[in-house]
Amino acid sequence: MHPVQIILILANLIAFALLLWRGGLVERLAVVALTAAQVLSVLVLAWDIDGLRVGVMLVDVTLFAALWGLAEHGRRWWLVACAGFQLIIVFSHLAPFFAHERLGWAAVTLQWVAWSFVSLSAFAGVWEAWADKRFAREGRDGARMDHGGGARAAASVE
Repeated sequence: MHPVQIILILANLIAFALLLWRGGLVERLAVVALTAAQVLSVLVLAWDIDGLRVGVMLVDVTLFAALWGLAEHGRRWWLVACAGFQLIIVFSHLAPFFAHERLGWAAVTLQWVAWSFVSLSAFAGVWEAWADKRFAREGRDGARMDHGGGARAAASVE
């Protein structure tokens, strides 16, 4: 296993543990989907047709659909970013169709970079879950800025 993969797995373990601890239902479902995708990707790695990793591609497409669904219904910005980075990973599976040998490592590198952004967005999800709970506890929805006394800033569009 490459050291980059080990670092990403360790970062994911930390982020996922924090999301399980600090997050709500949406965060926990996202952690289940992301963890299941990591495990399933290893299990279906052998499903290969002429350099096209069909099994991993199917897992990545399914993960994208799950993250997109959670982003649509969960009202979390980190999930929108996570789904976007996952879509980049899905498109990177099409690289063998364009130039089989020249784009192979470029696609793998792109997948690692995109997955590192997925990990970073999971850390942003920890902050977003904390901020959401804080706003709910204080009776605010985060749409208005409140600097104490005086006139209030205009509410943002939601």
